[in-house]
Amino acid sequence: MTLPLFLALHLVYGTVIGQVFFPRMRAEGEVLGPPLLWMLVPVAVISAPVASVLTRWSSGWFFHGLFVGELSASYERFHFGLILAAALGAGVATIAGVLNVVIWASRERPALARSAFYVAGLIAMLTIALDIRGVFVVRGTGRWLWLHPAGLLSVAVVVVLFAWVGICRARLAAVPEPQQVPGMGVPKSVAGPLT
Repeated sequence: MTLPLFLALHLVYGTVIGQVFFPRMRAEGEVLGPPLLWMLVPVAVISAPVASVLTRWSSGWFFHGLFVGELSASYERFHFGLILAAALGAGVATIAGVLNVVIWASRERPALARSAFYVAGLIAMLTIALDIRGVFVVRGTGRWLWLHPAGLLSVAVVVVLFAWVGICRARLAAVPEPQQVPGMGVPKSVAGPLT
C-alpha cells in the first residue's frame, strides 16, 4: 500500500484497537500506560520495518512519485529521514485513532468514536480515485502490486495488525478484577452510614 493508504490503515487499526481496549482503560482510569504500549507493539515491530523496506526499495511507489521520482531512494541521509517520517506517521495515525475513541466513547458518543473510519475511507477513496494506476502498479518496475514483494509486505502488515487485535481482545483487553488485599478491608463500623 502507498503511504496515504498505509496511514489510513493505521488510523483504522487505532480505532479498532482503541474500541477493544476502551473498557479496560475506563476501568483502570488510564490511557497512557500498558494499554497504549500494547496497542503500539505491532506498529513498532512490523509496520515501522515494513515502512523502512518500502521506503528504501520501492519509494517511488510508496510515496506516489513524490521526493524521489520513479525509483528507490539512493541518498542515505535523505532515505533515513523518510524512514523515520513514515514510521512516525504510522504511530501518530494509530494514536489518533485511539484518542478519537477515548474522547468520544468517554462522552457516550459511539457514532463519533467511529468517525475515524470515515476519515480513513475518504483518504483511501481519494488516493485511489486520483492515482489508481499509481496504487496498483509499482513505479520504476511496471509490475502489478500483486506480482511485486511490496504487495506481500502490504498484506503482511494488514494481517499482523488485525491478528494482534484478535490476540488483544482474547488475552489483554479484559477488565481486571478488583483485588482484595488481606488486612486492607474497611471495618464494618466505619463502612456503615453516618448518623
